[in-house]
Amino acid sequence: MKAGKKLASMLLAGSIILWSACCYAESTHQIEKQTTPIYYSDMEPENKGEVDLFFVDGVKDVPYITVETAKDILVSNVRKLDAPDYDLTVKKDGEKITLSRETYYPVTFDCEADTITFWDYDAFMTSNPNATLMDLVAVSGFNDKGEAELFQRTDTSFQLYGETITFRPGDYGIDMFYQDGEYYLPLQLFSDIILSQNNMNTLYNGENVFLLLAGNLEPFKERYYNNLLPTSRSEALADFNYNELCFALDSLYGLKQQHNIKNFDTMFQQAGIKYQLLSTDPQEAGQALWDLTFVYLDDLHSSFANRSYRMKEDPVRRYGPACMQSIADMQRYADARAKRYPNGTPGYEEIGNTAYITFDQFVVEGVDYYEEKAEDHLTDTMGLMIYSLGQIKRPNSPIKNVVLDLSNNGGGTAPSAAYTIGMFLGEGSISVTNPLTGALVCQNFKTDLNMDRLFDERDNLLDYNLFCLTSPNSFSCGNLVPSALKNSHRVTILGQTSGGGACVVQNMTTADGCVFNISGPYRLAYTKNGSFYDIDQGVTPDFVLPTPDQFYDRKQLTKYINSLLWK
Repeated sequence: MKAGKKLASMLLAGSIILWSACCYAESTHQIEKQTTPIYYSDMEPENKGEVDLFFVDGVKDVPYITVETAKDILVSNVRKLDAPDYDLTVKKDGEKITLSRETYYPVTFDCEADTITFWDYDAFMTSNPNATLMDLVAVSGFNDKGEAELFQRTDTSFQLYGETITFRPGDYGIDMFYQDGEYYLPLQLFSDIILSQNNMNTLYNGENVFLLLAGNLEPFKERYYNNLLPTSRSEALADFNYNELCFALDSLYGLKQQHNIKNFDTMFQQAGIKYQLLSTDPQEAGQALWDLTFVYLDDLHSSFANRSYRMKEDPVRRYGPACMQSIADMQRYADARAKRYPNGTPGYEEIGNTAYITFDQFVVEGVDYYEEKAEDHLTDTMGLMIYSLGQIKRPNSPIKNVVLDLSNNGGGTAPSAAYTIGMFLGEGSISVTNPLTGALVCQNFKTDLNMDRLFDERDNLLDYNLFCLTSPNSFSCGNLVPSALKNSHRVTILGQTSGGGACVVQNMTTADGCVFNISGPYRLAYTKNGSFYDIDQGVTPDFVLPTPDQFYDRKQLTKYINSLLWK
């Protein structure tokens, strides 16, 4: 017994020594401060500032920032995105620091436990407190004068709030720490968990920090790639980059269940790319990231966008079966359309009693159509919709049928998709779920298309026979719109099953400087009998068109449509 007690006391003493050593190490990091230029959204002088970066324990390529610096970056930039009242307050409690929105939703960084806890992740990220959670329309409905504009949110919208979420970066070896009254976290962790949900990401190239909007590196390319090319990644950066990538994807990838991914570390091992992702060769690691998005995830939303400044060249282009099939389908339908329309397809066309509205991407150009003419902006989806409605409803118009041709539409912006839905249906609806939090939203709206700032029957096409053309190329928003139209029971779907694409694209970056995209946590759905169903399987047509040529022989297609109507 004495021996046992002695052994126990030795173990206990050893544990105390080990614990004390850990605590001592945790509280005495060697920190080097570096004030660095930061560029917000573009390279214009007014968008340049400075940010204090911190490098810990001699690691020179994994920058940290303080939580309060993160707060300042978030507040100043979200306010620029049509959210002037956005604000965060700070509360400190030992090794915990809490940021609370002006709407009272908090996030707590626990530097002792290495956790980040959101009382409500979706509500914290909603920049406009008057909007629904996971607001995809993202338009206030009012101009600066308080006048009604473009969209009207209806009182039939509803939402179910999600659960409290605790992210655990410490489980991935990602350290946050408290020292000398300051709270530190890696810049990339801040970018992945908070900035990315506000349509922003950071990149660091050893000399500057860049804050990207919507994953757009283009304004920064010259400065971003204009530095001495490192020949390798340090082991510390390679390890951190891998751990942060695993953490970010485990937290935010929206199709984990559908892809049967338990966690991404296991998936990387199974795919045989773990050691490439951990390589100190930036070219090898970048190639593995390309292969991850285009070959292994292969969901048509996930993609490699821009190489790291450390890479000498772009990765070799390799694709999985879904990507390969999509490329082949796009070519088949493009070739068929080009034969019928060698000079390009008009956005609006009339064949007999049938109007055809055609565009291949949902675009928002930010035009004020209360001041400018829609016919001058037909490349903008909203402008094309406004112009088309005016043509269809003009005095003595011969139009009885309206066809929305989305057969080559690969997606785009949700507000323009919502605007299109509103024009066809009068009252549109977009449903969104977040499997990460359990939040649900059914967002209903009306649209103003005749620019009278009213939202009534003059703004929709419900008095016409309505059709929508879909093909395997109808993806993402090009799949969302026909889903909404079909489930209205007011629009007939013609063609082939649409291409699916249920998740909203999430722009991401890596700690070593790559830009990529994933299917994010927000999942598009349709609501039926109070239940939410995602739309990733695509929309089945009511009437099949067997060949691509039948989509674009519009004289024959018009005859076929009239025959369906017994005319």
